[in-house]
Amino acid sequence: MDKDKDKHIELLRASGAKVEGLQDDLQKIRDQEVALQAQRVTKLEELKEARDERFTLMTAAIDDSVPKAQVARALGMDRTNLYKLLDGKGDSTDT
Repeated sequence: MDKDKDKHIELLRASGAKVEGLQDDLQKIRDQEVALQAQRVTKLEELKEARDERFTLMTAAIDDSVPKAQVARALGMDRTNLYKLLDGKGDSTDT
């Protein structure tokens, strides 16, 4: 009987170790998700700042009589998107 008992204990320990290992793996994934979410928030803030700066530079160039088509080409965007930005209709969909 002790042999059967020892076998059960061995199987239980192995099963417990497997569950613990999987829980550890999941926690590591959760930790990575938190870090990635923080990076995402930071990048979104940087993107907003970059877009604000782009808009300021864009309007300054237009105010100094740089043709809108030339501004659009310099920014690598379609003129339609430029006009939408100037009209306040385009903000987060263009890049």
